[in-house]
Amino acid sequence: MKEYILKKERIFHFLSLALIAGSMFIKQPLEKVIILVTGILGLLLLSVLKKQKIMVIIYLVLLIAAGVFYYLMSTGQLNF
Repeated sequence: MKEYILKKERIFHFLSLALIAGSMFIKQPLEKVIILVTGILGLLLLSVLKKQKIMVIIYLVLLIAAGVFYYLMSTGQLNF
């Protein structure tokens, strides 16, 4: 499975970025965060498989930021 994902790396990378970009156009906060986190997890998976430590750290920070973003949107402190 690892070899297959690494062979098709560009496709998975593109789909993950498309999910992240698509999350900007969704109005519901829960749906927005689910799609955003799915895209970030896809990029995180690729970075782990390629053993890129710096990128893993960056994507983990982005996951935490997405959680904070969802919390602020769900409590009404942040409106889009």
